[in-house]
Amino acid sequence: MKNKKENVIKKAWPAFISKISYAMTISAVYLNVIIISKLLWYNEPFHSGELGLMIGSTMIMTALSGILFGYLADKFSRKKIYAISITFYGFGLLLNGFVPFGLGNVSFYFFFTTLLIQGFFSGAFTPTETSYVNDIVDQSMRSRFYGSINAVFQLAQILGMLVSSILFQNLLWRQFYWILGSLIILEGILVAIKAREPKRAMNQEELKEVLKSSDVKYNYKLTKETIRNTILRRTNMVAFIEGIFTTVLLSIPDFLLIAYITGPPHNVAPFTTTIFMLITGVPGAIVGSISFAKISDHLAKKNIRNRIYVIITSLIGMFGIFLFIFILPIPNFSLEEGKSIAIIFNHPEFIIMGVLAFLAKMIYTIYSINQPPILQKINLPEAQGKISSINQSLELIGSGLGPIIAGFLLASLNQDYRSTVLISATIGMIGCLTWLLGAKSIKRDIQGISSILKIRAEELKENGQILDEISLIAQD
Repeated sequence: MKNKKENVIKKAWPAFISKISYAMTISAVYLNVIIISKLLWYNEPFHSGELGLMIGSTMIMTALSGILFGYLADKFSRKKIYAISITFYGFGLLLNGFVPFGLGNVSFYFFFTTLLIQGFFSGAFTPTETSYVNDIVDQSMRSRFYGSINAVFQLAQILGMLVSSILFQNLLWRQFYWILGSLIILEGILVAIKAREPKRAMNQEELKEVLKSSDVKYNYKLTKETIRNTILRRTNMVAFIEGIFTTVLLSIPDFLLIAYITGPPHNVAPFTTTIFMLITGVPGAIVGSISFAKISDHLAKKNIRNRIYVIITSLIGMFGIFLFIFILPIPNFSLEEGKSIAIIFNHPEFIIMGVLAFLAKMIYTIYSINQPPILQKINLPEAQGKISSINQSLELIGSGLGPIIAGFLLASLNQDYRSTVLISATIGMIGCLTWLLGAKSIKRDIQGISSILKIRAEELKENGQILDEISLIAQD
C-alpha cells in the first residue's frame, strides 16, 4: 500500500503543482483586504462594496472559464492544459506587481483586471485535476488522495499568507507578486517538459483489464442519450444545486472573518492573523485530512451513501461554529497591540476562537475529501472534466456571491458582522438540505454508470481482438 501511495503522488505531481500555485496566492487578497483598500484608495475608509465585487467577480470568471477548460480536459491532453493554465496564471500574478498606487478607481480597475486574468486561467485547475486523477488514482484511494492534496493546499496557503502579510505590511507587495508570478511561470514550463499524460478511463473497475492492452483506447464521447441518462440524473443535479449555496457558507471565514478581526476596532494585524491561523487552522486541516480520509474511504466501501451523510454532518458543524465565533466578545486593540501575538493570546476569547478555528478546519476536510469522489463515481470517464467544471462553476458562483452579498450586507447593516454572518450562513445551509435528496438516488445512478461501462468493456474487448487479428494478418 505504501508503494501505491508513493506511485500516485509521483504520477499526479502536476495536480499538486497547480494546487500549490493557487494556494500560495489565493489568500493574499483576502488577508490583506484592508491594506489593499488603502493602497488603491489612499487614506479613505474601507471600500467593502468594491472589494467584495472584485473578489466575487474574479470567482465568477473562474466559474465561467472552468466550463471551457472542462470541455477541453475531456477532449485533449490534460498535461498541456495544466502547462498553459499554470503559466498564464503566473503571468497574471506578475502583472499585479505593476498596479499604480493610490489612484483610486484607476488603481482599482488595473488590480481588478489582473485578478480577472488569474481567475480565467485558475478555472482550468479543478476540472483538469478531476479528469487527470480519475485516470491515475485508484478509486479505493480517492479520499486519501484528496486528503493529501488538501493538506498540501492548507500548508501552501498558510505559507502564502505568511509571506504576503509580511511583504504587504512592509509595503513590498509588488515583490510578492513579481517573485511568485515568476516562479509559477517556471512551474508551468516544468509541467510542459516533464509531466506525463495518463491513459483515459484506465482506473474504471469495469475497464481496467481490457485497457491494459496498448492498442485499446477509450474514445467514447458524450451523446444526447448519455447526457440524459448520466449527467442529468438526480445526484448530479443535487451536487450542482448544493454547490451554489454551500460555498456561500464556506466563503465566510475567508472574507468576513479576516475583515472582522483585522479591521477596526479589533485591529489584529494581518501577520498576527496569519500566525493565529497557522497555530489553529492549519493543524485542524492536517489532522482532519489524515484522520477522515481513510475513514471516509472505509465508510464509502461499506455504503456510498455514507459519503453524503458525513458531508451533511460537516456542513451542520461549520454552520454552528461560524455563528459561535462571531458571538464571542472579541476585545479591541490598538494598531500596535494588534501586532503582538502574545497580547492576542493573553485573552481567553482568542483561545476559544483558536479551538473553534481548529475544529472548523478539521470538519471542513470532511466535505472537501468526500464530494469529488462522489462526482467521479456517478459520471462516465468522458464527462469527468465537464462535470467538474459545471460543479466548480456553480460553486464559484456561490463563492463569488458570498463576498458580494456579505460586502453589501455589511455596508447596508452599518458594519454589523453578526447579522451579516447569520444571513449568509442561513443561505448556505440550503445546500445541506439538498444532499438528503442525493442520498436516495446515488446508488441507482452508480448502477447506471456501471451498466454502461460493462457494455463498453465488451465492445472494447471485441475491438481489441479484431485489432489483434488484423495485426496477425499483416505479419503473414
